[in-house]
Amino acid sequence: MANQTFGLDIGRSFIKVVQVKIVGGKKYLEAAASIQTPSGGIMNESPIELKKLSDGIKLCVDNARISTDRCAVSLIESQVVSHLIQMPNLTDKELAAAINWEAEQYIPLPVKDVNLQYKVILRPTDSSAPMDILLIAAPKRVINKYLKIVKDAGFAVEALETESAALARALIKKDDPVTILVSLGAVSTELVVVKEANVLFTRSIATGGINLTKAVMAEFNLPQNQAEEYKHTYGILEDKLSGKVAQVLKPILEILVSEILKAFEFSKTHVKDSSIGRLVLCGGGAFLPGLSQFLTERTSMEVSLGDAWADFEKEGLLLKMPGQGIVFSVACGLALRS
Repeated sequence: MANQTFGLDIGRSFIKVVQVKIVGGKKYLEAAASIQTPSGGIMNESPIELKKLSDGIKLCVDNARISTDRCAVSLIESQVVSHLIQMPNLTDKELAAAINWEAEQYIPLPVKDVNLQYKVILRPTDSSAPMDILLIAAPKRVINKYLKIVKDAGFAVEALETESAALARALIKKDDPVTILVSLGAVSTELVVVKEANVLFTRSIATGGINLTKAVMAEFNLPQNQAEEYKHTYGILEDKLSGKVAQVLKPILEILVSEILKAFEFSKTHVKDSSIGRLVLCGGGAFLPGLSQFLTERTSMEVSLGDAWADFEKEGLLLKMPGQGIVFSVACGLALRS
């Protein structure tokens, strides 16, 4: 029987849905589809445009032939505040009483205006040592907006969670080494530091595939569709087109390298025994030719592609969508929630 909820990733460029089933510990891909997000997407405030978004969600679900009306939905990372903090080693009851006061120091909105969640990442056995806690705050107005959009599409929201949490569930196992997930979208790139399947740090960078395409358009005076073709064909390979496309794209990617190295420094200074040894790439931008080698050279880390469907049974729909687990990581992580 399929899981009772499907994953709904309302991205700024694409809407993606995934439904899975788990039988006897084995994972099966039941349904998956994506469509382009209507202009403006979830960041829009116009009721007319948001109605188009609801209609788009319904179309995507219909295309996938999802068999349930209940979903888990991702919140765009830039709309959420996440902080790893340290507090005295408190009991659960003491922590619940103190967390709101503590959160006020880290959240740029009044606590009453946000939905606040927290997770104890590390509680040392030594009662005198501080514990690590991940704070997550989402503005209530943002949550209400998501709930209305999904309801207007005809579906019920069973859970809302961050993109980073969904990515960690889809791509990281508990015994994996400390990892930086790099989710390369069209509009932005998300960096997520994960240790033992727990999210420790997130960072949203306003650099994505569209920035790369626009750079190629400007440099070679090309229309967008042809610039996209150049980007996907030549990427940052120095032996393609005399390295001319690489020369345009690499300066933009240096911004990403800088942020990755900052995340690495955060890990070293904030979390004990957390030496990062690898990057895992996902999202549509992960297919950029030469990117893995470039990041390996610039960060000295092991770089691999993160396929959310890597440990799924190789049958049915999955065989018709080779390699797409890299693109559907968030939606798959949401679907695996139940």
